[in-house]
Amino acid sequence: METTRLSDLRFFTECIDLSIPALSGLDTLARDGNFSEAIRRFAAYVRETLKPDVYLAGERENIEARADTVRAEAERVFGHMFISCRVPYTFGKEIDWEFNPTYNGYVEWPWQLNRHPEWKILADYYLLTGDRKAAEEWEAQLISWAKQAQVPENASPYATICWRTIEAGIRISPWTYTFHAFLHAVSDDAVVVFCKSLWEHAWRLRNFNTKNNWLIMELHGLARIGHVFPFFRESADWLDYAMTRLKEELDVQVYPDGMQNELSVGYHSVVVHNYMGILDMYRRTGKPAPDFLEKGLVSLNDVYVKLAAPDLRTPAPNDSGRVSAVIELRKALELYPDNEVYRYIVSERKEGTPPPYGSLLMPYGGAAIFRTGWEPDAVWAYMDMSPFGAGHQHEDKLNVTVFAYGHEMLHEAGVFDYDTSEMRKYVLSTRAHNTARIDGMDQNRRPRYQWEPDDIRKLCDTAHFVSEPHRDTAESTYDEGYGPDFLDVKHTRRFLFCKDEQGLPPFFVCIDRFAAPDDVPHCAELLWHLADVPTMVEGTCVTSLYDDGTGFTVTASAGGCSIVKGQKAPEFQGWFPKHGIGDVEHYAVPTIKQTVPFTGGTRVVTVLWPHHSYDPHIKSVEASADPAETSVLLHLIGGRTIELIE
Repeated sequence: METTRLSDLRFFTECIDLSIPALSGLDTLARDGNFSEAIRRFAAYVRETLKPDVYLAGERENIEARADTVRAEAERVFGHMFISCRVPYTFGKEIDWEFNPTYNGYVEWPWQLNRHPEWKILADYYLLTGDRKAAEEWEAQLISWAKQAQVPENASPYATICWRTIEAGIRISPWTYTFHAFLHAVSDDAVVVFCKSLWEHAWRLRNFNTKNNWLIMELHGLARIGHVFPFFRESADWLDYAMTRLKEELDVQVYPDGMQNELSVGYHSVVVHNYMGILDMYRRTGKPAPDFLEKGLVSLNDVYVKLAAPDLRTPAPNDSGRVSAVIELRKALELYPDNEVYRYIVSERKEGTPPPYGSLLMPYGGAAIFRTGWEPDAVWAYMDMSPFGAGHQHEDKLNVTVFAYGHEMLHEAGVFDYDTSEMRKYVLSTRAHNTARIDGMDQNRRPRYQWEPDDIRKLCDTAHFVSEPHRDTAESTYDEGYGPDFLDVKHTRRFLFCKDEQGLPPFFVCIDRFAAPDDVPHCAELLWHLADVPTMVEGTCVTSLYDDGTGFTVTASAGGCSIVKGQKAPEFQGWFPKHGIGDVEHYAVPTIKQTVPFTGGTRVVTVLWPHHSYDPHIKSVEASADPAETSVLLHLIGGRTIELIE
């Protein structure tokens, strides 16, 4: 059946391994025009050699546990309702695989449609029910897609709707699963069309590589084709190339402290999932996996533990939401069943052993983590001292977030859809983070930044990090310019975690120093994004109050203070993104804007104090604006004053 760009003649004469005895002579049949016999013999061989019962072992039990959902989702797919990027669309009898129904032309919709998650839904339904209607629907969709989605002959990996290499790599996993499920329920023609398209996928994935997390997805797809479908002439070469590159990329993309080079926990997880997928592939086919996979995955999975807040979720640097360490480590625990720390996280502290460390610095990836312990009501904070990273970056250096007593008290905006909306611009900007702007301008590393291969072995530019029994201290600097003209102002942030300071409960002190080389007046704007709970202002203190009596107080030594919530003009401020359908109204959150005029240089001290039981401790903070000074006076409720020395 001539559907793909790859013809039947070329497929049978050049692409399959004719040294396999059962496939010998298919080239002669094709040259003689006897395609029906070539197709019959090839399909019979594929059905005889693939092992669906092995590849899909345990899947039926998993599907039966969610049978109602599988049935409902399958009915949606039978009706040609597809969901991509949360947006549903119902096609008629014919599916247009390049169609985009979104109100703003969001390009991710057709791209992600072509990752084919609905095909696995059909496969699950078939495994659950044995209803051949699912096989017929999948075959029709496969043929439809193969006719419309012609593999490009020489297009960039980033080009086209259906054949970007990220989609080509991603969809091989659901394709392989689906093909095994339907292997004995579809026509011989469908088997050949599928395998011709597999060859086209392998050709594109082998010859058009990218980098970073995209590359790992490309290599995963190529490795899966080479390993699971060994009847192509180049299968062994594809597998060898993919596995060699995957081993190399553990050194190319992973910092010595375990963080992937895009410094986004979300894309770190993409890399982990794909390496884990390769391991799973070997297990499904009953063949031993290369040693480097299990060894390399240890440091990658340890990152989830190191970063975990008391709710066992990570912070959200760069293009990432907060990631669940519980969910991410489930597969890791299957791989490393003797790892009692993973068991502790996955069981949500019911089993296993807590990690043997507390506060720490990831010296290459640049994350500083502060914690009182591993209990659910622990006090925790994160400070971003990271390099800019290799992709998906935000302008957010020196950002701080706080989680304490069961609440995320100081947060950032995280990630939003990759569109051109004001919310997308906001989450990328300094405005959406708890750091500083200068003269109304954001940090601006992106235009002048170039990732270099040697960067993966460079320590982050941390001036200071030390963890002691009573206090943890971290310090780092941003000096790469603000605004389009890269205004030369240096911002140095020193962050103190006072765990047991003079008998007081845990609190944080943030000391910000600004230095400009000119004598022009400037204005620093410090931002603190609070939770959307009742917020009150009393004197120089802003306090968030939670229903359970927990609170969070922010007070500063200098500057005018205002609270912004849900501002759209002249620029977005005081928002947290809502991932809905269409042009949604986002979540408005109270955000402190602390404005500090200065000329030459200045020092600002901000106290961030979580507390329980409606019992705030801090009344105000007093500190010299002289950058050379190191003393801080805390005036407490009840009249006590204590002095801290940085």
